[in-house]
Amino acid sequence: MATLFARACGLLGLRFGAQPIVVACSGGADSAATLLLARAVFPQAPLIACYVDHGIRPKRSIARDVAAVRAQARAAGAQVLVKRVARTLRRSDQPDRGSPEERARNARYRALVQTAERARAAVVLTGHQRDDLVETSILALARGSGIDGVAAMRPTRRLSERVTLARPLLWATKAQCSAYVLSHGLPFSHDETNDDPSIPRNAVRMLVSQLEMSVPQASRSIARSAALLADDRALLEGMSAQALVQARTEAGDFSSGMLRKLPRALLRRVVRAAVAATKSARDFSFTHCDAIARAIKLGRGGRYHAGNATVVLSSGKLVVEARDKKSGPRSARVAIDLSRLPATYKTPFGTADLRTSASQGRGRRTSLDLDLERLRSAGELELRTPRAGDVCVPSGRRHAVSLARFLAKAGVPATRRSQACLLCAGGRIAAVLGLRVMDQFQPVARKPVLTVAWQAADI
Repeated sequence: MATLFARACGLLGLRFGAQPIVVACSGGADSAATLLLARAVFPQAPLIACYVDHGIRPKRSIARDVAAVRAQARAAGAQVLVKRVARTLRRSDQPDRGSPEERARNARYRALVQTAERARAAVVLTGHQRDDLVETSILALARGSGIDGVAAMRPTRRLSERVTLARPLLWATKAQCSAYVLSHGLPFSHDETNDDPSIPRNAVRMLVSQLEMSVPQASRSIARSAALLADDRALLEGMSAQALVQARTEAGDFSSGMLRKLPRALLRRVVRAAVAATKSARDFSFTHCDAIARAIKLGRGGRYHAGNATVVLSSGKLVVEARDKKSGPRSARVAIDLSRLPATYKTPFGTADLRTSASQGRGRRTSLDLDLERLRSAGELELRTPRAGDVCVPSGRRHAVSLARFLAKAGVPATRRSQACLLCAGGRIAAVLGLRVMDQFQPVARKPVLTVAWQAADI
């Protein structure tokens, strides 16, 4: 069994010399086997057997678990740490929601990360084995999950920037783990809550046991299916990432037109990835994600619920607004002195670089050229954000139009129109920076110009 464990660690890229390893220990056979095998394969590595006490089970049961962990740790030459998280679970200011099991799991992983970081360990090993993988896949199907749910139990995943979770026993069965621990003459604890059929995972475990009687090796086949789906998921994740990059605009939002060309299944993944990029994908259900994908396909606009975020479809763009993000300043005004150029002016929504030149140049895409003489004669110059009732006369037009209508036609999403930066002269809008110069302030051939380069801030 040690040979197979070593091979699994090699495939996962786990290489240890004298680096510490944290093993999540429950007192059960699975984690005990992981601890013993880690010592056999990595004899020089300091081992830390970490038991997390959630404060949920009876004290007598917890004491039995800890006693088993200590006996297992002595055999493996490991240090024992007991982390208690009951107080954390009771605190009302914790961000975790969901089922009690989910809150306990999140608290457990936080405790394991803290233990690993303090010990300068880069990896936390868990005793998850093949039966756990099968149960997770079946539970995902029962909840109506797709590929992501069925293939959810990955061999490795990041717990933090410096700590990785590794599951090197996904090839083994629970019976193999128990036999390995017993062969060393060591005790292991039994969690009495695993006998409660009202808990969904326990019910699935009983179902799988019955299935094995009618369909031998059913668990092995289900595990193989989950592994194949994990490969498919990795392929789809790569395609989603590529599509997301291609749809991203210079402003940081996404082109609805490009997203509309994607197959519906891929579009849903791209939408979910866009929301996840803002760290707001929690509670983002399939129903809400599909509604956004359907709206994109139909060319509809509007605001859509997306878990802890809001997705806005407007002016051919998709914008994700994180709800817990602190709102930035709603207005800005900066006076400009043309006698001191070149100069850089910073606003809450971006930076404007101003310089003069003898004639109009090609400039950068985000640069605008304006008639310098007209600006000087128009009156006081300022940079500001839009106000209610603003009008402008875009180049090529003779009559004023609503600034809001101009911004909409220019493809500025509704969520960003209040952040547009206006160059105003004598109270009139001379240019919308990064977009267009107004008609009266268009540069004239062979006359001095004011060039304004605009770099929008990432808000």
